[in-house]
This record gives sequence, structure tokens and C-alpha cells, in this order.
Amino acid sequence: MKLWLSLAWQSAWSRRFALFLVVLSVSVSVLILLGVQQLREDARRSFSNALSGVDLIVGPRGSATELMLYSVFQIGRPSRNMGFAGFEDIQRLPQVRWAVPIQLGDTYQGHPVLGTTATLFKEFKSQGRGLEWAQGHAFGNPAERPQAMSELVLGAEVARQFGHQVGDKLVLTHGAGGGPEDTDHDDHPLIVVGILKPTGAPIDRSVLINLEGFEAMHQGWGMGISPKSLKSAAAALPQTQNVSELQPVSLSAVWVGLHNRGEVFSVRRKIESMNRDPLMAVLPGVALDELWQVVKVVENSLVLIGFMVAVSAMLSVAAVLLVAMSGRRKELAILRAMGAAPRALLGFVLLESVLVCLVGIVCGYIVCQCLMWAAQDMLRTGFGVMVQPGIPSMDSLISLSALFAVSVLASLLPAWRAYRLSLMDGLHPPSV
Repeated sequence: MKLWLSLAWQSAWSRRFALFLVVLSVSVSVLILLGVQQLREDARRSFSNALSGVDLIVGPRGSATELMLYSVFQIGRPSRNMGFAGFEDIQRLPQVRWAVPIQLGDTYQGHPVLGTTATLFKEFKSQGRGLEWAQGHAFGNPAERPQAMSELVLGAEVARQFGHQVGDKLVLTHGAGGGPEDTDHDDHPLIVVGILKPTGAPIDRSVLINLEGFEAMHQGWGMGISPKSLKSAAAALPQTQNVSELQPVSLSAVWVGLHNRGEVFSVRRKIESMNRDPLMAVLPGVALDELWQVVKVVENSLVLIGFMVAVSAMLSVAAVLLVAMSGRRKELAILRAMGAAPRALLGFVLLESVLVCLVGIVCGYIVCQCLMWAAQDMLRTGFGVMVQPGIPSMDSLISLSALFAVSVLASLLPAWRAYRLSLMDGLHPPSV
């Protein structure tokens, strides 16, 4: 075996430039297959941990998927809200460490506006990491400083897209825009006091303001129409200036963190059995796993495409080696003259082809892991995918094993060709 390995290496080295391209082709195909496979697994894991610092999401009873979409990803709108009194009841539960209210409804240049409290900046985590500041700080507490009602914080993507800096004044839009005239809150401009660093989470595409500031902007509004457009006497009433009177009547959702995550199911039952509004408490990880099943067909299609690319590369290896067999008839005839049997030549060419494919597979895996390691920060902040370079998962090992099996089958073609040529030529190789 050692002799045949040495012969296979010397034969391959004599054709190193052509085989280098073959190895490169195999490496690229393996890179595509493993890259798709690992990104699929890491994307699923990252999606499930998009809200890793939150134990429960509470909202009006209905669809858990709908609650996750509008409260976490700001996609769609709630069909109805929950009462603010329910939020106060949740805060009073002894198992609850913190509770953050979420109020939706307004936008800024198409980006959602979240009315919330400063607790969100301390407790929110995505992929296990908390929020960090690129510029400025969180908005203040209006109860301590009324000017804080006019402060807002921008997500990283919003700030980058519009080039905003701390100190800029922004005017938000009532609803999604495109409605009646005078739907902008131009009578209540807000000042940017903080810009968050990229996280890859939906919060990057959000604008965050005080819950009290959110309510202050909507004083006097009716049916989505600005007080400037209303002709009733009620519209002419002065807006409320007392911060204590700006408590909302309803909320879109509540994010809840517990002292002990082991009590999540008992707290969930308590919240859903409250006598006020019919509420629903959702475990973010479970709901996000269910939501991921919606895109499972696309996920499997990408893996299938990657595997087809890898198989086509293996077939190209077989084609290149098969074409090269005609130029190796003299080499095979010399080996026959030295006493090599046709079956030994079949094994020799098969070994050479398998080694070429194996080197390509190993190189593709190494390059894939290096690229994943180098791009992990960009993938996390730009796409919200937390990659974990290292030992391949079981699915990746199965894919590599299947790919190696295909390479062995593909290598049988040039090996069989070498066997037939050695039988035809015998000890008399052609002179041309």
C-alpha cells in the first residue's frame, strides 16, 4: 500500500497544475455545500435566540405567531391591544424581575416606532448580547425630567440609512403614512439622544421613544386624524402637559423577564388566568421555532442546491480524469511491464482519484471555517446570524460522508477506463 501511495503521489505531482484546478473545483463546491449547511443551522439558532433576554411575551389572546411578528419583528399590526392595567398586574407578580411595555402604531420613513421605557436598554439581549451605544445614551425618565418626552433613540440601521447623528430633530408619522393629510407629528418634533450599535436584531430598524412621549404626541388625535384637521371643539382643547396624566390606556405587548426561568410555565398560567383582559403569554424560543417552520422549504431547497453543485463538481473530476486516461496509456503500460496486474492498476487510479477528491473536501472545509471565523462579526451585525465555526455538526458530517461516497463512485469511471486500457495494451503500449 505504501508503494502505491507513493506512486499515486508522484503521478499526481507530475500533473499538478491540472489536478490543482480539479482540487480547486472540489474545494469550491464543498465550500458552497458546507457554507449553506452551516448558515442554515446557525440562522435557525440565531432566529430562535433573536430575543434571548426575554422569558415571556404577553399580548392580547389570539395567534402566537401574529404576536411574535408585530411585537418582535414589527411586521404587521395587532388586531387589538391589551389594557395597561394588565401590564401593572404583571409587574406586581413576585416572580417577575422586569417588564417592558411595547406600544406600536407610528413610523419614521417606513421604520417602526416603539413606545417603551428605558428598562429595555438594560434588559434586552439578542444572541446573548446586550445593547451597546454607538453614540449618546438612552432617553431619560419623564417623571424626573419632563424634557425626556421629546427624546428618542435610533437603531443602527435607521441612523446609517438617513445619516442621523445625536442632536438631530426628527418628525414621526402617525401610522404607516399614506393616509389623510397632516398625519405627521410636526407639532411634536423629537431630538436624537442616542444611537445603538448594530445587533442584527429587528431593533436595528426601529425608532424608540418614551411611552409618555408616545402618548403626548397623540393627545387630541381621533380616528387617525391630526388635531389640526379636526373641526370639533374637542380638538381645540389644550394638550395634557402633566406627565402623570400621560399613562396609556392600552399597549401592543409586554416583554417579561423572570427571576427564575424555571418558573416560566407557572407565571404563564397566572398571566393567562388574570381576570382583566384575556391575555396570552408566549415563550419566545418556542414561538420562533414554530415560525421558522414557515421558511423550512426554502431552507431545504438551499441545501439541495448546494449538494447538487458539489455532485456536479465530483462528476467534473471524473470527466477530467477520464479524459486524461488516453494520455496515460504509456504510464499504465510501463506499470504492466513491471508486473502490475490490471486489477492493481484499477485500484491505483481509483486511489489517486479518491485522494484528489479527499484533498479537495478537506481544503473546502478548512476554507469554509476560516471564512466563517473572519465574517462572524459582519454576519451577526449585518444579518443577525451568530455563526459558530468549529467541528461540523451531524448534518454536515452526513453531507460530507455522502459527498465522499459520490467521489468514490465518480472515481470508478477513470479507474475502470484504466483497467480496460491495461487489458487492451498489455505489454505493447502504442507508439503514438
